[in-house]
Amino acid sequence: MKLDKLCIVIPVYNNPKTIAQVVSEAGTFGLTIIVVDDGSNILVETLLKKDEKIVIVRHPTNEGKGVALRSGAKQAKELGFDYCLTMDGDGQHFADDIPTFLDLFEKEKKADMMIIGVRDFETCNPPKSSSIGRSLGNFWVWVETGTWVSDTQTGFRLYPVEFLLYPSAAIRYDFETENIVRFLWVGGTIFEVMVKTVYDETRVTHFHKLKDNLFMVILHTKLVLSRIFLLKGILK
Repeated sequence: MKLDKLCIVIPVYNNPKTIAQVVSEAGTFGLTIIVVDDGSNILVETLLKKDEKIVIVRHPTNEGKGVALRSGAKQAKELGFDYCLTMDGDGQHFADDIPTFLDLFEKEKKADMMIIGVRDFETCNPPKSSSIGRSLGNFWVWVETGTWVSDTQTGFRLYPVEFLLYPSAAIRYDFETENIVRFLWVGGTIFEVMVKTVYDETRVTHFHKLKDNLFMVILHTKLVLSRIFLLKGILK
């Protein structure tokens, strides 16, 4: 597979202290970067250096991470890209892990593959709620697909652009979990790579513990019922 068919998509909402550094470090690999400004209070465009390799998509209002990812994928498709590597704009991910994705991407040469970055929780001291949430999410995805995925909530992934464009009612963080399940339902192959991550007081997250966990419960209920009554919910 050729890297000229791959771009980077970074959704961001109100992370003015980190987005410039995230984009700058990701830009060292020569890939086109699509930054989706999901209605930030400060225009992300004003925080970034002008570069022909940086494309900015702006939502007038905040629509949710799932919507932002689909907007990025739509732009990627229009620009002729077949694959995208997604990473968060809050500084949680490290750009120096990108080569690990690229090496595996070129090695495997599978059109229907997803590479997910499994966050190393052993060294970053994540909040207990994050550890519990990931464990529960992994379990329910296993129930829904029969496949064990080590980090179903990671935003650091590489996969086909086309697969981000399917219709979905999930608009926030639940979209990424649903995405893995539906990818496995249609026969996709998931590879995993270990990545570094950071949790500290300066990191700004917009994950709402009550609202977003409720969305996750609703999502998993729908997916389990789909598997039972719709022959694994295979949708195209």
